[in-house]
Amino acid sequence: MPFLIVILLIHCLVICFILAAIINGHNLNKFEEKIRSLFIKPNAEEGVPDELYDEAYEIVMDLGKALEIDNDMTKHDAVQSALKRVEGFRGESKEYHLNPAEHVKPKTKLKVIK
Repeated sequence: MPFLIVILLIHCLVICFILAAIINGHNLNKFEEKIRSLFIKPNAEEGVPDELYDEAYEIVMDLGKALEIDNDMTKHDAVQSALKRVEGFRGESKEYHLNPAEHVKPKTKLKVIK
């Protein structure tokens, strides 16, 4: 009987870890998006604030400056700091649910006519 309780607790922990990964994940498939929408309600009318655009612009400009540096060690350090800023930015922008792939028009398929 105690073994059964331990097994049930382990299964509950595994399910909790899976749900946490889905809620905090990126590039989710449709099934995972449905599960995530049960826990987190996305606000469609809420736009992305200008602060996020400004921060992304600063990160890109700093990365451009870092790539122009001639010294390899300094360049490496600057790129690493930009990468850390990108990781932090990704965490902040997760709640806005940005999917740029949805706005891309589907490619037209060419038909063969004989």
